[in-house]
Amino acid sequence: MLHHMWKSYDAYIDALKAISEPTRFRLVRLCSQGELTVSELMRIVGQSQPRVSRHLKLLQDAGVLESFREQHWVFYRIAQNSLCQQLVSGLLQHLPTDDDLMNFDQSRLNELRDARAKLSEEFTETEVPDWLRLHEFHGDELRFSDAVRDALVGRAVGHLLDIATGTGRMLKIVGPLADSGVGVDLSKKMVMVARNALAEADLPHLTVRQEDMYQMRFPARHFDTVTIDQVLYFASNPDALIKEATRVLKPSGRLLLVAFTEAANAKTPPAVSIALPDIRSWLEDARLKIVTTNVLAGDVLDISLMVSEKSKER
Repeated sequence: MLHHMWKSYDAYIDALKAISEPTRFRLVRLCSQGELTVSELMRIVGQSQPRVSRHLKLLQDAGVLESFREQHWVFYRIAQNSLCQQLVSGLLQHLPTDDDLMNFDQSRLNELRDARAKLSEEFTETEVPDWLRLHEFHGDELRFSDAVRDALVGRAVGHLLDIATGTGRMLKIVGPLADSGVGVDLSKKMVMVARNALAEADLPHLTVRQEDMYQMRFPARHFDTVTIDQVLYFASNPDALIKEATRVLKPSGRLLLVAFTEAANAKTPPAVSIALPDIRSWLEDARLKIVTTNVLAGDVLDISLMVSEKSKER
């Protein structure tokens, strides 16, 4: 469920009143550190499900929190608008650091995060390594991260979408530049891994959702920037993927597409490489204008970073 902006003085006062109740203040403080489910919040504050749910509803009705459903769980987070974030940040900034109850909540939250991290680590060790081996071809990770940020320089990232986010790597690179953002992945376990990575990186303005990348539940013209990192090789229909990314882009929005392409000196390039003419063809079919292309040369594979733009009229 989306938040609403406070449109009147009375609505703003109602938000302050909602936060001022002690339990609701605790919930706001916890949600300011990342998205949490009702059951997780219950365990931290030590209250029943009906009581916690009622407090959360009041905060959501006041525009302080927003929620989204993921299978059987409902996650809550601070509403993603600058007014609400400034309000919450200002209130928490003056919170005493030696309060026993706040320290207790933080200890419980840290325990929960540790448990999440353990599950994420176990999954990564047993099921993700083959996928992560592709990163061996990236070479210097700092060089790659700099190239990604350089590709998007000159304009605000704004509202960000990372498609097939995997471990959340692209969110961690571009997310600090974004006002808000979401990563999507079809795998529930990968969503868990990415969500944990965002919590560890202290990026509470970003979220992760379980979505089919060919049929995302976002309205058209919704995002300022979309990133697709090393997904084309795995996509059964790259053309349809890029068209879906274009659908959710705002007019004049930018798509950053990262893909392995054949290195000039490679005798037998790995099967994960994509031909640049194919990528250009898919972008043209989606009626995107290619703005820049940067190639990071490698021994076996090059990494191509292509920025394309949606027209103002679409």
